[in-house]
Amino acid sequence: MGFETLPFSLLSICIKRTSLRILDHNFGKQMLCFIWKIKALLFNTFFIVPLVFFNIAVQANANDIRILGPRDKIDPVYSYFVDLTKLVLSKTQHLYPDSKVVLIPSNRVTQGRSLLLLDKNYLDLVWSGTNIERESRYLPIYFPLFRGLLGYRVLLIRKEDVGKFSQITTSAQLKELVACQGAHWPDSDILEDNGYTVSRVVHFDAMFKMLSRKRCDYFPRAIFEGFSEQKAIVSEFENIVLFDDIILHYNFPFYYFVDKENIELSKRLITGLKQSLQDGSFMALMKNHSVSKHLFPLSQWKNKRFFELVNGDFDSQTLENNSHFWLNLEARE
Repeated sequence: MGFETLPFSLLSICIKRTSLRILDHNFGKQMLCFIWKIKALLFNTFFIVPLVFFNIAVQANANDIRILGPRDKIDPVYSYFVDLTKLVLSKTQHLYPDSKVVLIPSNRVTQGRSLLLLDKNYLDLVWSGTNIERESRYLPIYFPLFRGLLGYRVLLIRKEDVGKFSQITTSAQLKELVACQGAHWPDSDILEDNGYTVSRVVHFDAMFKMLSRKRCDYFPRAIFEGFSEQKAIVSEFENIVLFDDIILHYNFPFYYFVDKENIELSKRLITGLKQSLQDGSFMALMKNHSVSKHLFPLSQWKNKRFFELVNGDFDSQTLENNSHFWLNLEARE
């Protein structure tokens, strides 16, 4: 059995045993260094390369749209974006009769790495929060997938801290506490640029653990994310509750991103988005989907305490040019 077929866990054991024998025979540090390099190579082989091979295997035809599967075990909002993508693509399905959405499985792929998969042609489409770097590197579809509501942030906090957060009346008080946020999320930059203290975390599900174990004080989530996620984690993290008396707000759209050369897909997406908005199917999805239906009527939010933040990476001209795509929490839908 060679390296090509040996399971990683078994090979790791073999390497550990080999390293012990090397120490016993005093072969020296160079051989140990070589062994650790082999282990790093095998990690890439068994955990990264399979994603590529699977991608090649499932790509049935040129019209298929490859998207990433759920990134974490706690990802209840994922279903909304899949359903929205299918709705959007259905508007032009008659032009692409053989096209289908193909899910590429992932294992804790971070937001930053998911975008890199566009570079490698492993994916055709990624949805993500935006910033200047992403819009220059990829081709954004300038239609906010949650119609701008992504920028309204409620807080996941510990149950024991509800009283403390209820006493917060100014942003200065909140800035004294520590927020958990993703290491690669534009939100982290926005919060820090506005004077908030942020603990950056690589893996999404780890943030719930950090909050529960008092390694940060709160976890800001979009109003549609926080409710779904709190329900999903309550059995594992009973001490985490949703606090929506305070809402952080900044202009922050979630866009589709495609490769810069994939002009045809970008046109298909914007056509489908506009048609779904015009025929009412977009809002019907938002008002009836399990992830977002609790948001309506939007007027229920107008008496909350809002802390306004500035997103320096957001071009206000984009909002002005596409204002009919955006909602706000005081709107009458």
